[in-house]
Amino acid sequence: MRRLATPVLPLLPFLPVLLLVGCTSHEPSAQSSPAALTSSSAAPSSAAPEASPSPSPPGQDSYTFRLPIAVYSYSDADYELIRSAEQILARDCMKDFGLTYRPTKNAAPAIAPDRRYGITDTDSAARYGYRMPPQPAAPEAKLTKDQIKVLYGRTSPAADSTKNAELQYRGKRIPDQGCLGSAILGFRKPYEDNSGAEAASRISTDSFANSQKVPQVRAVFEKWSSCMQQKGYDYSSPMQALETPSFLRGKVSAQEKKTAVADVSCKKATGLLKIWFDAESSIQKEMIKTETKALNKLGELHRKKLSAARRIIAGP
Repeated sequence: MRRLATPVLPLLPFLPVLLLVGCTSHEPSAQSSPAALTSSSAAPSSAAPEASPSPSPPGQDSYTFRLPIAVYSYSDADYELIRSAEQILARDCMKDFGLTYRPTKNAAPAIAPDRRYGITDTDSAARYGYRMPPQPAAPEAKLTKDQIKVLYGRTSPAADSTKNAELQYRGKRIPDQGCLGSAILGFRKPYEDNSGAEAASRISTDSFANSQKVPQVRAVFEKWSSCMQQKGYDYSSPMQALETPSFLRGKVSAQEKKTAVADVSCKKATGLLKIWFDAESSIQKEMIKTETKALNKLGELHRKKLSAARRIIAGP
C-alpha cells in the first residue's frame, strides 16, 4: 500500500484526498486517504508522511495509488523503515538518561479499502455500509512512569505542570517533545520541502475537484444516478449518497448497508470508477508537467531520507 500526497481531511466515510507529503503528521497505515506511522504506545509527537519515487504495484481497486501523483508517496515498507530509524534515535536518547526503551513492533498493516471515489467493495458495503472497516489497534509498549516522562516530555502526563519549569530527569534536561518527539522532528527537518509538498497536495486536491467537471464524468454520474433510482434511491452523485447524515453517525443500519451495496453495484454497472479514474489521471499528468522542478526536488529529498533511515538502522 502507498500513501498519496495530499491534505488531511476529516475522516468521513469518503476520503477523496490523501495526506500531505512532507508536512506535519504520521498516520496509521491504511486507506487511500489517511495514512500514519504508528509509534509504540501511541506517541503524542509525530512526524510527516513523505513520498518515495519507487511505486509498489497496488491492486486494481486501489485507484488512489495508481494515480500519476502517487509516485510521490511512500509505501508501507518505507514508512516502517522511517519509523524504525526514529525509534532507534529515541532509544539512544533514552539511553543517555540511563533508561532502556524497547519499541514494540508494528503488526502488518491491514489493507483498508480505497475511498478516493467512494465505496468500491461489495463485501465491505454489505458489512459496514459507508463506514471504514475497523482497523487493528497499534501495539502498546509497557513503560514505567520515568520512561513515559522522558520519552514524551511535556506531552506526557508525568511532565511538570509548571510551564516555565525546566523538565528534568535526575538533573538532566528532557527535550520538551521528549526523546521520541525530538527524534522524529530532528530526523525530519533536513528533508522538509514545503514547496514540493504544497505542489503535490495541490495537484491531488485540484485534480479531484476538476475531474468532477469533466463531461464524461458528469455523464457517468447521471447514469449512476439513474441506476440508483431503479433500485429505489434518489441521489444525483456518489458524493451525495455518502453525505447522508444518518450514514455519518450512530450504528450502521440495514438501510445504510443496502444503499451502499446498491451504490457499488451501480458504479460497476456504469463503469463509473474507471471513467472517473481515467479523467483524473489525465488531469494530473498535465498538472505534473507544470510542477516538474518542485516534484523532482521533493522526490530526491525523500530518497535521501530513506537512505538516512537505512544508515541509522544499519548502525555504526
